[in-house]
Amino acid sequence: MRTTRIRFPVFLVLVPAATWINIAHAAEWYVSTTGSDLTGTGSNSAPYRTITHVLEPANAIVAPGDTVTIRGPAGNNTYNECDVRLRLPLTLRSPPGERAHIHCNITNVDTVTIQIDPDASGSVLSRLEVSGGFYYGIFFQTDWYSGGGEAFTGASNVLIDDVKIHDTGRDGIKITPKCNDITIQNSEIWNSGAIYPPGTPLDDKNAEGIDNVNGSRMKVRDTHIHDIATTGLYFKGGAADVIVERNVIERTGVGGIMFGFDTSPEFFDTAINPGYYEAVRGIVRNNVVRDTGFAGIGLYATQDATVVNNTILHTAQLGHAALYFGVTLQDYEPQAGRPANINPFIRNNLIIQNGGDCVRVRWANELGGLSGLTGNPGTNFNWFHNTTDECNFADNRPGSPLANGGSLGMWRAAVNADANSFIGEIMVTNDGHLPVDSPAIDQGQTVASVTDDMDGEARSAPFDIGSDERAPGVLFAHGFE
Repeated sequence: MRTTRIRFPVFLVLVPAATWINIAHAAEWYVSTTGSDLTGTGSNSAPYRTITHVLEPANAIVAPGDTVTIRGPAGNNTYNECDVRLRLPLTLRSPPGERAHIHCNITNVDTVTIQIDPDASGSVLSRLEVSGGFYYGIFFQTDWYSGGGEAFTGASNVLIDDVKIHDTGRDGIKITPKCNDITIQNSEIWNSGAIYPPGTPLDDKNAEGIDNVNGSRMKVRDTHIHDIATTGLYFKGGAADVIVERNVIERTGVGGIMFGFDTSPEFFDTAINPGYYEAVRGIVRNNVVRDTGFAGIGLYATQDATVVNNTILHTAQLGHAALYFGVTLQDYEPQAGRPANINPFIRNNLIIQNGGDCVRVRWANELGGLSGLTGNPGTNFNWFHNTTDECNFADNRPGSPLANGGSLGMWRAAVNADANSFIGEIMVTNDGHLPVDSPAIDQGQTVASVTDDMDGEARSAPFDIGSDERAPGVLFAHGFE
């Protein structure tokens, strides 16, 4: 697999940074497939026909703080529009009980379906279906650039709530540098990479569910990401204080969740991240990750990463490991830092493999030697099981006795970790919950950064291992099969 990633298309428009504006009497504008851009007034009884007509600045219809309500009744809800562009802070939504479908055919070259500009910071997208786009379903634009744009920002403080995103040319959601404080919740993302012909080698694809390059404080929660051409989601390029929680991520060509990855140096802000760390702090908790080609949860050049109470099932089928400490090359540029992961905190994760490694620390001989980890892996109170063989723990760093892998006992002795972890047969339900008699119940460590489980139910000390806190008599909230 190539480590140098394809750069995102620029689409860069340098405009003044967004300004928050309080609107005392914001207007609501209606769009319908039965409306008219010629005779419509934007009322519910006389709606406009196209979203782009309402958003076009030359038409002087919307103002900051307005709501654009897109009618989406069943059977008559599709808007074939590309580059639907938010230039002002707006709410773009369907009414309750409806879901408008905005579709951009991937044959329309160099398009996205929805673009959110920096001056649209503060916007909300709700109850929509988004598909297609030659590049992306939803694209967050930035004004920031390395070496002079440090005072600029990207589209920020945006809420994506209850949005279905699918069959996109490349990524479902693309977040560019300094697009901060984006929340993606209660949503579904699937079938990325539609632009690639069948049989395209995995190394030639770049089509994540969520691709975040240096967007800090992103929150992704209660979202189902599945059937993704490459990685379910990653946040890299210096993204700080990201929270990924209570998601189900499954059937991905590459990784499930990549905590950091591999970014070209020009996308780092070295004024605040001189070491070129791919991800700083951040929390990945209460997720179910399964059926991935490579790492279930991978850490790349992270600083102070927290990975707690996740359930990782049948991952790393082509390589890596369920928990993987990788290296980053950052385009082999001489100025790049390429640091090892440092000070991770990894607790209460339930790992069930069907052949792939359970844990691996990588070492690369390139560029004088690159390590996937400095010091201790920070792993403890985890449960490991391999349904087809012994669970394998590998440390490829020079001098390690585990270059070819070994048992949990050998791992404990070699790296001084997982003293309170378990290995042995264990099961979960199809959607990642613990059976009533699971041996993982009450075997975890109580962790202050975790207060609930995959269903949003409160945890009680001592914690159960995995994403589920077993509560007898409580119906399960999720049913992803």
